[in-house]
Amino acid sequence: MLVSLKNIKEYVSLEGLTAEEIANGLTFAGVEVEEIRKLASGTNLVIGEIKTCVAHPDSDHLHILNVDLGEKYGVEQIVCGAPNARAGLKVIVARVGAKLPGGEIKAGVIRGQSSNGMCCSLLELGVDAKYLSEYQQAGIEELPEDAPVGEENVLGYLGLDDEVLNLKVLANRPDLLSLFNVAREIGAIFERKVTIPEVDEKADFETDLVVGSKTDKCTQFSGKEIRDITVKDSPKWMKEYLMAMGVRSINNIVDIGNYVMLTTGQPLHMYDADKLSAANLTARDDYEGDFVALDEKTYKVIPGDIVICCNKKPMCLGGVMGSLECAVDENTKNIYIESASFDGATIRHTSSRLGLASESSSRFVKGTNHFQAEYVLNYAASLIRKYCEGESFSDIVTYQAEEYIDKKITSSVERINGRLGTSFTPKQIKETLERLHFKVFMGDKTFVAAVPSWRLDVTCDADLSEEVIRLLGFENVKSELPCLDTRVGALTLEQGRLKNIRYLLLDKGLDECLTYSLISKKEENLFNLLNNDEHYSILNPLTDEREVFRTHILHSLLKVATYNVARQNKNLALFETSHMISKSSKSTNLAIVLVGKEARQKEMEGIPYDFYHMKGLVEAIMDMLGVEASRYRFDRNKEHLDELHPGKSATIVFQNQVIGRFGELHPNKIAEYDLGKSSAVVLEMNLDSLLSAKVSTIKMSPISRFPSVSRDLAFVVDKTVEAKDLIKAIKFAGKSLVSEAQVFDVYEGEHVGEGKKSIAISVTYSCDNHTLIDKEIIEVENKIKFELTKQFKAELRG
Repeated sequence: MLVSLKNIKEYVSLEGLTAEEIANGLTFAGVEVEEIRKLASGTNLVIGEIKTCVAHPDSDHLHILNVDLGEKYGVEQIVCGAPNARAGLKVIVARVGAKLPGGEIKAGVIRGQSSNGMCCSLLELGVDAKYLSEYQQAGIEELPEDAPVGEENVLGYLGLDDEVLNLKVLANRPDLLSLFNVAREIGAIFERKVTIPEVDEKADFETDLVVGSKTDKCTQFSGKEIRDITVKDSPKWMKEYLMAMGVRSINNIVDIGNYVMLTTGQPLHMYDADKLSAANLTARDDYEGDFVALDEKTYKVIPGDIVICCNKKPMCLGGVMGSLECAVDENTKNIYIESASFDGATIRHTSSRLGLASESSSRFVKGTNHFQAEYVLNYAASLIRKYCEGESFSDIVTYQAEEYIDKKITSSVERINGRLGTSFTPKQIKETLERLHFKVFMGDKTFVAAVPSWRLDVTCDADLSEEVIRLLGFENVKSELPCLDTRVGALTLEQGRLKNIRYLLLDKGLDECLTYSLISKKEENLFNLLNNDEHYSILNPLTDEREVFRTHILHSLLKVATYNVARQNKNLALFETSHMISKSSKSTNLAIVLVGKEARQKEMEGIPYDFYHMKGLVEAIMDMLGVEASRYRFDRNKEHLDELHPGKSATIVFQNQVIGRFGELHPNKIAEYDLGKSSAVVLEMNLDSLLSAKVSTIKMSPISRFPSVSRDLAFVVDKTVEAKDLIKAIKFAGKSLVSEAQVFDVYEGEHVGEGKKSIAISVTYSCDNHTLIDKEIIEVENKIKFELTKQFKAELRG
């Protein structure tokens, strides 16, 4: 935000203050001033009149001038190369010793002719070229005929004696995009009275204009009609102020709109009333089609963009740019002025998509005062009445969908001092807030502060504390070290277990990944093995690829695998832990992807990853957490069979709840993720129940002094019987004497029978207090055979 100090002086006295002091005051009050710049600069300047102009005898473009500098400095000879130099022209002269942005002017001899000074263009005084015409840039500046010869305050005469502050306006202070509010800020800092112009515009007639809104993205829309205006150049003072604040002058109507925006912070738009098909303007967000803007370019408007329509035809891209069709030009006689409030996020999205960022759009994006339309329109009307010779001014018509409610915040002196570590008196706090135009009502223990309508950033008593300290100064905070209890930091049980899981997998040779938690809409249900909850979506995503908060990790991890395989990194062991959030739950998930081969002896030997690699990792995690094998189980997977291999996948059940699924990838999915011919095994687990599970303390038991006995048993059972059920029955029948039971062979085919299979199990018998004898072992074996025959109709294979 560029701020003209010359303009600021019209609202608050700056007497006795330098630009540097003002900049320091603002910066220390939380309004950073990035730069102080002069509109133009130069010393030893004087207004002169060219008395004679003759061609240089030794040059085809130079002239020898005799320039009258007034009674004080007389006539000087100057050699000049400007094409517009001529006798009778009044010019800006930099005398010998003058210091300009381009360097110091010295007396010299140019091709045999002495030259004592230089006739200047505004470009040579440091004025930005964008404010100058090509004619002005090509030659010396031509001053009016009544310019006083000998005048030394040249910059003052030209209106270029202005200093400009470049403010870095943060997102929480949109009010400072208004010159009036900057004046209020300076007045509060330096305790000076601020005078904001009052306007008293009376309507000459009732307008036929109808305004409205058919979108909740435009909650306020006001309009005013003005007739019989004259479009011409703006007054000199307005051009100077606009130049200082970075805006190029166009004509009086456009300039007044820009000037009112800069002073009040409220963007305006002017419509040529005679170019509209009807006297109605309506804000909509459902239009789709082409829009020809003021820059004569055609833009594609999509649903969601705010447009101001007349008979459903767009006349303005709300908050961004007007239509060429109803633009104000030199022939305009009647206008409608619009002052509206638009949704900032929508304006940002539209201006970013179309590449049409402007002073207006930046103000809507950061936030505007929705309840100043009447003042703004009347202020603009008063300027148009004075400088555009407007004849008739209508009343103001308004659409208002929101009600103004006074923001009142209750706080106390004790709370403010307690928060800040200060000892301000009630009087100091009250006076400080009143300097910032708050209305303060003091009570016995608390006070109430009414917030000015333009201070959108003040919403709670913490904001009041900030206002107090930034004005009274941080030097009032006592330099005392806080008294803090010394405590030993530690991880929670859940954090410690999650950390141990990560370290275990790293020790097993897996690589940890970190992928985006935001995914695209089309990816929200891809490879979602566990959670079907509704996702959270970002209201205004920066890109469609980061629109939805994921509820699972596996798809993101498979994309990492795809990326690596495409770059010839074909043997992968990846994992990721991440917090998942949906509209109905939160969880901590673990995902693992194994692709290719497990390296053995580095690259000399490799074993393709399979179902049992992943099963081993799950068992290792359970063992590390102290979860006994009896508390969890692996069941045959009956879901997501289009993603996981039907015969090589399982669910993980813990405390009778499914907490995860794993298995080899379905061949179709291997092709879909471009993993080549490599084997791939995946897992996703919800770790919440494991991280909070109660586990018994690890107990030591001595190794038995007595030998164990292993016997192999082979049973023929139905194909539907699962090995885990047989092992469970064996341990139940054998009770404490069966210390281990492991499947070592499964056979289907000849000599077994149709619909049958043979399962061979190695059973280990042991006892802690004596050596087992054959009689005991045979007795237990018979019980096992009986139990298996009873439950599964198992037949002992001979």
